Amino acid sequence: LQTINRQIKDIENLVNEFSNFARMPRPVIKKINLCEVIKRSIDVLKISLKSNLSFNTSKKSFFIMGDEDQLYRVFINIIKNADESIIEILSKKPKYEGKIDIDIFNNSDYIVTVVKDNGQGISDTKKVMTPYFTTKKKGTGLGLPIVTKIINEHSGEFIIKKDNGTTVEIWLPSI
Repeated sequence: LQTINRQIKDIENLVNEFSNFARMPRPVIKKINLCEVIKRSIDVLKISLKSNLSFNTSKKSFFIMGDEDQLYRVFINIIKNADESIIEILSKKPKYEGKIDIDIFNNSDYIVTVVKDNGQGISDTKKVMTPYFTTKKKGTGLGLPIVTKIINEHSGEFIIKKDNGTTVEIWLPSI
């Protein structure tokens, strides 16, 4: 009975994620400080993170035209993914020191945010962008496709690379 209830809950979560993906609201674009959006994401997650997180920026403000709530959702997803990747290693090596580094800088026409972790990495960077593909026990496979959709709607670019962990780059037009 417990298994059936858990599976029903998993299906319900999947349906909710699909609904959110299918009918995501159009972005409400206004001038925002991307540093503040990232800090807000970090503040919400820092209590539960199992990794050391650093946010490095040369300036307090990097302004873009964007939807603050949608970009907040992007950074929540990316940071949580990084931490979950590190938790996988911690389950096998309890003394492992997980690190998530977030850097933000201006590259002429774009504000670039780089999120780098030393977690287990992603085996197939193309496949993880496919809706419903997941390597997580409780994953829906919609997190990164939603992130990609949001970044595309902001005329940006989302790049994911496997190295010693995972590196995610988010390029958003500067103003």
